[in-house]
Amino acid sequence: RNTAIFIAVAGIGMPLMSATSGSYALGLSYNKPWSVAWARIFLGDATGAMVAAPLGLLLLNAAAPRLHVSTRRLREVSALVIIFAIFAGISLGGIVPFAYLMIPPLLWASLSFRIPGAIVAIVAVTLFAALFTLAGLGPFARSLMYIHYQNEALQLFLMVAATACLMMGAIAEENRRGIRDLHALNQTLEQRVAERSASLAATEAQAKQTANLLSAIGEACPDLIYAKDLNYAVIYANGATLRVLNAKSLDELKAAGEERMYARTDEFAPVHANDEKVLMTRQTIVEEEVVTDENDIRRVYRTTKSPLFDSEGELAGLAGISVDISDLIKSQAREKMLVREVEHRGRNLLAVVQGIVALMRADTVNEMKDGLSKRIRALAQTNAVVTESNWVGADLEGILRTELAPYKRDDSSHIHLSGPPVILDPATAQSATLIAHELTTNAAKYGSLSSANGQLEVIWSLKDTSNTEQLLELEWREQGGPTVTPPSRQGFGTTIIGVFGQEKAGSSVDFEWAADGLRLSLKLPLAISKTAA
Repeated sequence: RNTAIFIAVAGIGMPLMSATSGSYALGLSYNKPWSVAWARIFLGDATGAMVAAPLGLLLLNAAAPRLHVSTRRLREVSALVIIFAIFAGISLGGIVPFAYLMIPPLLWASLSFRIPGAIVAIVAVTLFAALFTLAGLGPFARSLMYIHYQNEALQLFLMVAATACLMMGAIAEENRRGIRDLHALNQTLEQRVAERSASLAATEAQAKQTANLLSAIGEACPDLIYAKDLNYAVIYANGATLRVLNAKSLDELKAAGEERMYARTDEFAPVHANDEKVLMTRQTIVEEEVVTDENDIRRVYRTTKSPLFDSEGELAGLAGISVDISDLIKSQAREKMLVREVEHRGRNLLAVVQGIVALMRADTVNEMKDGLSKRIRALAQTNAVVTESNWVGADLEGILRTELAPYKRDDSSHIHLSGPPVILDPATAQSATLIAHELTTNAAKYGSLSSANGQLEVIWSLKDTSNTEQLLELEWREQGGPTVTPPSRQGFGTTIIGVFGQEKAGSSVDFEWAADGLRLSLKLPLAISKTAA
């Protein structure tokens, strides 16, 4: 396009203007007809523009890229010069008087060297043609055909040759640029393909890594994770789900069908109903489902099920997570039971305190206050032990040691405790605490613990009376203390021991006021007995 514009402007348009104006000026100056001069001026200007202008533009490096000098190019240029010299000698030297034999090498130069080659070739042919013509050689100097129009014929030849060379060079240049652009596009495309391939590979690797990570998380999760298609067929199940359904693999679960994998078939119906609800409403639901596991243990699951959609937003199935809440339900039930137990024990403890207050006698307010404080403190200590054991009970030996602790000497040789481990239920522990407190207080005031030589021995044993009941037999023996005389009246301590020591059916308390110390025998049936390790 650019070459065609150049030929139209420089080779036709501008010479037309110059020939017209020049021939008109000559006609006015020399009184000659302008038609005689017009053709010569046109051909001269057109030939000069077609030959000189491209050369000038080439030298100014504006119309075409500079020639790249290389060994191969130098060889090609040398061969081109030799070929032009040979063809010029043949076609312009008179051997074969046909100048247009120069056209083939000109076209070859244009195609091979593109625009710069076409320009150089035209300049070379112009020089050769001018030199031979000036020397009187060639068809433009000797041919009878051109005898009257030698200059015009030479110029016309150069015009045709220049036009053909420039057009062929332009075509070659466009072809080269097209190939170059195509090569660049191919490189860009290859680069984009490589980047796309790398991106796809990276995405695939990331997807694979993500899938492996999700699979690992699913396998490590103790909760049941699964997915089902629109036909309610399991398409994914983690290890926990397979274990609960007693399936070795997902393929086995698919082959057998989910319903057949349930240990109890009646448990499948609610599960299937929940699946249908999710697919029908396309809403997330949270329900409790019961499944008997491989160990034949009935487990309760809090199940969250949500609709599963594909990449186009179409419903594809459902996904679910089931969390085992069996232990939580048991814990909640136990908490409720403990709350009721605490409430019951609190009322019982208040009744015990009320009984102590009702039975207690004292000469002064301070004496009553001190007695109440000590007994309530003893009950509080036992209540703390019972609470720490989650209301299981309290250890008999622990109760005795707590009450006797203030009266121990460094070697503890004066107090002997002997018997098997016995855990008393909370109510019995409270009664035992009051009995131990009264006996210890009496021994510290009047008995063996009030004397440096006094000895106290507490012995107990358990006897099985039935499969569900044991009999606790306890002996409280004091000796070495002050001489003991039977009381003339029943004191508060004796009353407390009698009341709380005989509150259960089958229990009994016997006092023996021996001279060397008090003997007490306590028999107490235990509905529940636990022995410590």
